[in-house]
Amino acid sequence: MIRKVISGLSIVFLMLAACGGEEEEAERETLEPSPLPVTAEAASVDTLFEVVNSTGRVTSARTQSLSAMIQGEVVQAPEYEGEEVRDGEIVFRIASGESASRLTSASSSYRNTQALYEFECENYRGELTPEIQSMLRQTTGLTDAQTNLAGAQTQYSNSAITASFNGVISDISAREGMVVYPGTVLGEIIDPWNLQVEVSLDERALVQCIQGQRVYVTIPSLSDTTIIGTVASVSPIIDPSLRAGKVVIELPVIPGLRSGATTRIEIVIAVYANQLIIPEEAVLIRDDRDMVFVVEDGHAKWRQVTLGPKGRGYVAVEEGVAEGEPVITSGHYSLAHDAPVAVVN
Repeated sequence: MIRKVISGLSIVFLMLAACGGEEEEAERETLEPSPLPVTAEAASVDTLFEVVNSTGRVTSARTQSLSAMIQGEVVQAPEYEGEEVRDGEIVFRIASGESASRLTSASSSYRNTQALYEFECENYRGELTPEIQSMLRQTTGLTDAQTNLAGAQTQYSNSAITASFNGVISDISAREGMVVYPGTVLGEIIDPWNLQVEVSLDERALVQCIQGQRVYVTIPSLSDTTIIGTVASVSPIIDPSLRAGKVVIELPVIPGLRSGATTRIEIVIAVYANQLIIPEEAVLIRDDRDMVFVVEDGHAKWRQVTLGPKGRGYVAVEEGVAEGEPVITSGHYSLAHDAPVAVVN
């Protein structure tokens, strides 16, 4: 009988102990905070490009402004912007009765004086030396007639405004029927197959740029497409009012790219091979020290780090992180050391 009572008490005790352990485990699970969602990227060895960042604008490497040289009425003009033109093709034509009349008069005068000059040469008594021929051209008026004819021909030819290279019409300021005067801007031609980026850099960044450097050019209008260009020229002077100078970047032919488009540019000024790199966004500053959070066994562990050069969104790590370790890149600004995290890349 006593043995049965003791056995019963043992069973009850074990049951109570088991219940207590489950309650303690449940309590611990209740007290453990839920993991915080973060993103992370593994530290890796790669080439790091140190860059100068700026913004620029796409321009055409060749632009021709078309202006009237004479007064008259526009009788020929492009109909639409974007029309292609060939080198030497007439783009605008200006009708001027005055220039045509002057050319006719000058041509007639030249023919008359030329006939007189030839007559004098045929009837000259003596040796017809170059000096005598020059004197006869002067006395017969042939020299003046040649000058007047050349001027009239130039003025008449100025009625036709031609393209100086293959391109497209980018602007039309004059239409058929308009009366224009010398200097009136008629339109513009650009070369859409030869584009470049012009960027203004402050004097500190300008001195780091040289011809031939690689440039990463990101174009927002083309869905943030990034292309590689080359520094074509660096201004030899600094504008004292802006304390800046111009850099011109050559671009490859890119379908859909247009003159006037904005760009983000990264000029490569130094290249560092075999660097352990992490995203710049992973780096925090606490107590005036650079640090990062590394994911270890589902928890965020802070590490003080020693950083090297940076560029294109990455920074080299000299101490504090090993290759392959995941560093937290977002959701880490309010993290505490050893906080539970869940990587949700």
